[in-house]
Formats: sequence, structure tokens, C-alpha cells
Amino acid sequence: MYLYARFYQFYRTALLRSIRLLVFTLLLLLIVFLISNNNSPDFAVFLFNLFVMIEVFFHYKISRIAPSVPVAKNKKETKYNSFTLHALTGFVTQKNTEGIIKELISYPQVQLVMEKTNITRKELAFTTVSKDVLAESAFATAQTFKGKYVTTLDVFIAYLFLIEKETKLFFAKQLKIADLANIVSWVRKVMPEEENPKKFRVHFSGEGIGEALVSGWTYETKKYTAQFTSYALREDPLIGGREKEFGTLLESLTKLENNNVLLIGDIGSGKENLVKALAYHSFEGNLGGWLNYKRVLQLLVGALTAGATNRSDLESRLQEIIAEVSHANDVFLYIPEFQNILGASSYGLDLSGALLPYLKGGAMPIIATMSTGAYKTYMEKNPLREVFTVISLAEPEHDNAIQMVLGEAEHIEKKYEVIVSYRAILSAVELSERFYQDEVLPGSAVSLLEDVANIVSRDPGRKKFEKTGHKMVLEEDVVKKVEQTSHVAISLPTGNEIQILLHLEDTLHLRVIAQDDAIKAVSEAMRRLRSGMTTSERPISFLFLGPTGVGKTETAKSLADFYYKGEKNMIRLDMSEYTDDDGLKRLLGAPPGEGDERGELTDKIHDNPASLILLDEFEKANPKIHNLFLQVFDDGRLTDNKGNTVSFRNAIIIATSNAGSEFIREEIEKGTPIDRNFQHKLLDQLQSKGIFKPELLNRFDDIVIFKPLGQEQVTAIVKLLLSQLKKAMEKQDIKIYFDDAVIAKIAREGFDKDFGARPLRRYIQDTIEDLIAQKRLTREIDRGKTVTFSLDGTGALHVGIV
Repeated sequence: MYLYARFYQFYRTALLRSIRLLVFTLLLLLIVFLISNNNSPDFAVFLFNLFVMIEVFFHYKISRIAPSVPVAKNKKETKYNSFTLHALTGFVTQKNTEGIIKELISYPQVQLVMEKTNITRKELAFTTVSKDVLAESAFATAQTFKGKYVTTLDVFIAYLFLIEKETKLFFAKQLKIADLANIVSWVRKVMPEEENPKKFRVHFSGEGIGEALVSGWTYETKKYTAQFTSYALREDPLIGGREKEFGTLLESLTKLENNNVLLIGDIGSGKENLVKALAYHSFEGNLGGWLNYKRVLQLLVGALTAGATNRSDLESRLQEIIAEVSHANDVFLYIPEFQNILGASSYGLDLSGALLPYLKGGAMPIIATMSTGAYKTYMEKNPLREVFTVISLAEPEHDNAIQMVLGEAEHIEKKYEVIVSYRAILSAVELSERFYQDEVLPGSAVSLLEDVANIVSRDPGRKKFEKTGHKMVLEEDVVKKVEQTSHVAISLPTGNEIQILLHLEDTLHLRVIAQDDAIKAVSEAMRRLRSGMTTSERPISFLFLGPTGVGKTETAKSLADFYYKGEKNMIRLDMSEYTDDDGLKRLLGAPPGEGDERGELTDKIHDNPASLILLDEFEKANPKIHNLFLQVFDDGRLTDNKGNTVSFRNAIIIATSNAGSEFIREEIEKGTPIDRNFQHKLLDQLQSKGIFKPELLNRFDDIVIFKPLGQEQVTAIVKLLLSQLKKAMEKQDIKIYFDDAVIAKIAREGFDKDFGARPLRRYIQDTIEDLIAQKRLTREIDRGKTVTFSLDGTGALHVGIV
């Protein structure tokens, strides 16, 4: 390879290029001159042909020469035998590594890596590194990234690794080896020519002239279908990450019988993209044999049903389509949302019985798509199921999803004239999986990136990337978009939020009196979450144990108000309403065929994945529901009765329970300290009575015991409630004051040992607010007035107004 590299470099020098051009011109002129003077040009033509042959040999042989030894079979002693011609040229032509790197950054594949990593030319430090050291590192990089040969990418990445200690460039761009492996792997796929040069071949796209005359006419079919192939040809559909499913699709279509395919997957899984890939590659003639040059026609259910007065009309139209498609022999019929002709939606038609006899024969191959939930409802037990090969498009693994989104990002970049950085892609994959539950990967990440790219492209203040002049889509753009739609802080806290988190106990205590242990546990969990220490797929969960009216629910409300921007984003379920077996159905929604009842838990968390879930009186729920939450606490996911999976990863779950209240009250009256020993005794009692199973208790991140309220805490709660009333009246320009005796009276008479502080609010409404309301109506209390509540000599409430 070293000799080839020297010859390649020599043949492409400026001097030799000039000589080659001069020889070509002179030979051509000589031929013209000899012909014009009626002399034989044979020898000149011979020389000219010889020159062209040499040029062709250089272009198609020398410049495409493959390394003699793949990296996997090479020993380091002969490492240069695994270098591609372009990777090795710099080592031959340049005096030092600076020259090698400056030459490398002119290659499009290296420029693409720089774009994805958001590394500009100005940020590159040109440091002297030994050529041998660089070559050794490039060889090791190719091994690490499982490259076939050592390419220009490996040399460039190796150089960046060698100078990382000095420049901290990867660290600054938040790139790890796994990230670089993803980028390099993707660039190798989209620009494979350096490792696998394309062989020259004649290629024709589409049908030949007159091919349509051989196949049957489809006049009636055109009325109810759209030309899907034309739509698919707009861009080259990517099948990366779905190669196995695409292969199964092709195999199934070539069967002699039952050659129909049903693609199952949720929105974003890529069902339509596989059909587009089939249409595209069939038109291009890339599939081979019977699959080449087929038309893909999409059935339009709306057009099929339009004007049909009864079922007989529909079946007649369908039979005409079947007859034409079967006779044509060059059509795949594509039916998206297949459930629409199986009884779903407003169309109200079930044509499965009419289709079944024709689909068995194999003359009319159908490609249909359905969501997972629709398949479970309309197809799983349908006799039509037996004539289809079912291909399930599961959500891809994380790394596979990144590769798929990298490919789709190319289309986004062309559409919006932007550059999408790798960190933006990585962030889109991670955040869309957490917050965008209407779609699955990779589609959810692609949709998110497209929204962000659209915003960035219209931003006049955005700086442009130095090489292309396009605006750059960065990780912070993706995070900002998700924060806007989810109303939850995602990026690391800054400024005022840092101080709020550090003093969160004080913030929560503005609404919750005492219960220091509970407030501390919740505050610590929030600090872990916002500082990035919580990376689990599981939701944060708490079990609050204690008597009624001691602040369990108020603590949850105050947290929802702080982190989820208001109590409106809290999902509150009274578990005493889910004591029977029907409770599961209510939480998960109606099973297929039993109505459209939404799940009171799954649908709410689907609509608002970032929510606080409050499970009041959790001990009263049916044991089956306790088992259901075992899965939530373990996996952070739940599948409803229609087959749709929702994620609880962004939720905080707080379960409250009065179980063990008497034990807590009795032990505290004895002076028993609330410590770990006390908690163990309480939990043992709950387990011995069969209230909670040990495995359920062990799933909670923390179990917090709320103490019964003393007189001091009750008085503080009264002051808190009265301060809220004072603030409400101040907005109406009315000042209100309460004597200490009034506060003591409310605390004494409004508090109930069995119900805790809950009756206090009702007592204040009945004795204070009702009185104010009456006097507001009589205009005794009006704007600008000052109202003082005190007690008279008999202990009755007295109102002074000035």
C-alpha cells in the first residue's frame, strides 16, 4: 500500500496533472490535424487510446485499490497494509502531522464528523505528533470502532485522542468514546466508498418502455388508490436498524400463497418507511427477480366508501379492485391503518369476510399496517390473521435508535438548511423517549428534531457553522423545546433555582407545618433529581404513613406547586374507590371490544408524563392494584388494556396511608422516638396484618412517618390558614388582624384528634369567612377598612371595623 500511495500522490501532483492535460490536448489536436490533411491518424489514435486506457486504469484500479490486509487480520508490524489509499497518502506526502490533519479536513467524511461533533477548524489545535505514533493510534482506533480498514476517519479521530489531554476538546463537547463510535459508524454507512468502493455497473431505474402494456389495466383501482411509489421516490428511504424486518417483508411477499404482510407498530416505529423502502428499491430494480419494478398503490378508504349507499356497493368496488390487481401482476396493494376496513373508525365497515378468499391465493399481495393496540382489538382473533405474515416493529434499543435518527437527520438538514449536532440527536432520543408518549423511537426523536430545526432555521440571531454557512441545532435547543412542552425543568439548575433547591425545606415549610422528616426526604430527592444524580428508569416514589390531617396530602400539593408548576399538574386518585376487581379496568381502560373507556391512570400519565401522582388511602386499594404498582415501581412502565405502553419515568409517585395510625399515636404518647427501629416495628405490623406485602414496601424509595400534631403545630397551622385569608382580603384593599386569643380559640375548637388539622379550614370558613361575607354584602366591610377579630368578655368572637 505504501508504494501505491506514493504512486497515487505522484500521479496527482500539480505538475503531472498539467503534463497529462497537455498530452491529452496535443494528441487530440494531432488526430484532428492528420485527418484534416488526409493523413492516416492510426498511430496518433493508438497513442490516444493508450493514454485513455492508462487514465481509466488509474481512476478505476489504482485510486480504488483496497488494502491488502483487513484490520482484524493484521499484526501491528504491517499496520500500513490495512490503511486505505486516502488515509495513507498524508503519511507519504506530508512532512509532519499538522500537514496530515490539514489535508484530512478537506475530505467530506471528516467534515461531516466535525459538523456532528460541532468542532470548528478554529478549535483544532495543530500539535506535533510523531507519524508512527499517529499511525499506531489510528490502527488502534480502527480496531476499537470495528472498522474494516484504517480510514481517514480513524486517523482524524486518533489525532484528536492524542491531543485530548492538552485541548480537552472532547470533554468540552461532552463526547465519550461511545458517542464517537456512533458517529464514526454512521459516517461509514453513509459514505462507504473509502472502505468499499462502488463497482462500475450499468443501472436502469423504473420500468422499460412499454412494460405497462404487458400488465393488466387498473382503471377502476385508480379511482380508489393513490400512487404510493411516486411519493416514495422523493427521497431515499432509510432501512438502517430495520434490516431484519425489511428482509422478512421481502421473503413474505415472494411466497406462492398467503403472501400478505401485516406490519405492527406504534406511531414512529417506521411502518410506512418500510413500505416506502420497498417501493423505492423495487422501482430502482435493487431487489431482484419478481420484486423488481412493482407499483405500490395505497388504498384510500375515504374514496372507497364515498358515494356507496350500502355494503353491497362497497363489496362490488372491492371485487373490482381485487380483479384488476390480481390480473395486473405488478401491483402491491398498501392499506395503512388496516383496522379501518375491519370495523374501526367512523367508516363502520368490516370487509374481512370479503377479503379472506382472495388473500389466500397469492394473486393479490397486500401490505397492511396497524398499531399494537388496533392489532390486539381487531386482528389478533380475526380469521383474516392466518393469511398474513405478521412483522412486529418493536421500539429499537438506544444505540440502534441513535443510528436511525442520525440517518433521518440528513433529511431534516436538507429540508431546513441546518446542521444537526450529535449532542442534539442524543438529547432528542433520550428526551423524546421520556416525554413524547404519542410516538415511539425513532419517530418521536425525529419529530422533535424537526420541530427544533424549524425553530432554529427561523432564528435570525443564530450563528452559522463556518464551513457550510448553515445554522447549527444544538443540545440546548432540544432541551428548551422539551421544557416548553412538558413544563418541567430538564437542564441543570442555574441562578435562582439553585438557591431554591438548596433551601427547598424552607419553601415547602411555607405550606406544611412541622413534619421535618417528610420535608427533608422530599427535598433531598428533588435535589438528586435536579442535579442529575437520578438516572433510573423508575419514578421517584414515597409512602407517607400517619394519621389523618397531619400534612401528608399538603406535602404532595406543595411539591406539585413547586416542581410541576401548580396543583393542576397533579394526578390525584382516591384509592378507596378502587377496592374491587373493576378498579383495574378503571385504571387501565376498557379491554378490546368492551368500549372506549379511558384509563384513569394510564391515559392521564400518557397525556401528562411529567406529573405528581397522589394515591390517597393506598392501603384500601385492591391487592391486584398493589401488584400493578409493583411493576410501575420496578420498570417505570405500564401497559393499558389496549396494548399501549406508558412511561412513569418523569413522574413522582406519593402514596398516603392511615394504616398504623393508632400504633403511631400510642407509641408517640409513650415517648417512643421516631427512628429506624420505630419504622421497622410499624412496617412489621403492617405486613403481619396483611395490609402491605414486603415486596411492595421495599419498592418505595422512602417510607416517611408523619407524627400526630401537637398544640404548637396546630396553632402554627391556624396562623398559616389565616395568613392566606389576609392575603386574599388585601387584594381587595381590606386589612384584617387577629388577636392571639382568636388564634388560640380556633386552634382549640377547630382541631379534632381523629381528623387532625382538616376541620380547621371548615371552622375558619364557618366562623370567620361567613361573617366577613355577610358584612361585605352590607358594606360594613369595604375597601380601605381595617378589620380586627378579638374575643369579648364571654369568650365570643368580636369584630372591630375602622
